[in-house]
Amino acid sequence: MNTNIYIMNVLDFLISAIFVLIFVRIILSWIPNVRNALTQFVFDITEPILKPFRIVNPKNSPLDFSPIIVIILLEVIRNIIARIL
Repeated sequence: MNTNIYIMNVLDFLISAIFVLIFVRIILSWIPNVRNALTQFVFDITEPILKPFRIVNPKNSPLDFSPIIVIILLEVIRNIIARIL
């Protein structure tokens, strides 16, 4: 039982960290010409997660829906894991 709680806490932390990084990326995308080590780190971590979901975006759309899709999927994964463990 302790192992399940430990696994759940680690996965919950990872999902929360990804959520925060995606949220930070959204905020950074509204600020023009901000390029430094922090922004590069956030983009390097989140890009591999967001890129596969960009195919859902309409062509030539100024809005990127991939963060919303990923956040919803992360919450679904979190709920599924919580029910399993």
